[in-house]
Amino acid sequence: MRRVLVCNSFAMCMLVIASCLLSSTLFVSCLFVKPPDQKTEVSNAPLSPMPEIEMSDELVRSASGDMIALLPKGWLFLDSRSEQSSEVVAIAVNPEYTLSAVFSALPGEAPKEQLEKEGLLGLSRAAYNKHVRKTAGTAKLIGTYSLAELGPRKFGLYDFSSSSTAPRTRCAVFTSATGNHYEFALVPLTVTGKDLPPDADILKVFRSIVATIQY
Repeated sequence: MRRVLVCNSFAMCMLVIASCLLSSTLFVSCLFVKPPDQKTEVSNAPLSPMPEIEMSDELVRSASGDMIALLPKGWLFLDSRSEQSSEVVAIAVNPEYTLSAVFSALPGEAPKEQLEKEGLLGLSRAAYNKHVRKTAGTAKLIGTYSLAELGPRKFGLYDFSSSSTAPRTRCAVFTSATGNHYEFALVPLTVTGKDLPPDADILKVFRSIVATIQY
């Protein structure tokens, strides 16, 4: 019976994550940096290079090897090969199946002119607009875009939600040294009926995974 329950939870989790990926391709102390005013020049701020939670040695790696990251201790990879989106690099969940980490490629999401002019801010806008298109406009930006630095690495950050009551999905976009664009999204899951972790803990998970991203 326990095996059946676990399998059912796994299947439900995969369906929800698949839905997120197909519909969306699928921070005070709640933000890395203060969201910039889009009408003014965007400034960067340094971040702590150390994760805030214990990480494992489970490695996320892009197909070309130009991006790697670590998962928190105890997290499990899900098989993304069955997903229809070839842009998915990896999907992982926490042991409680209440959070999912989705790494995906962003090929051709922003015109070259936009990236040259706006950099990661332009990539952030393009990534969010993709979620909007895939969800027929139900995805709504929470707050605004921001930029952050972690040593030599730079990230574009934004949050969105599918409704006023749905939990937020936190996203970080970045460009590898070889010019490939990627997005890491931390997606809350409600398939098991369990309570989500406190928002402060979710934010620690997000910041910790971002701290391990190398490109």
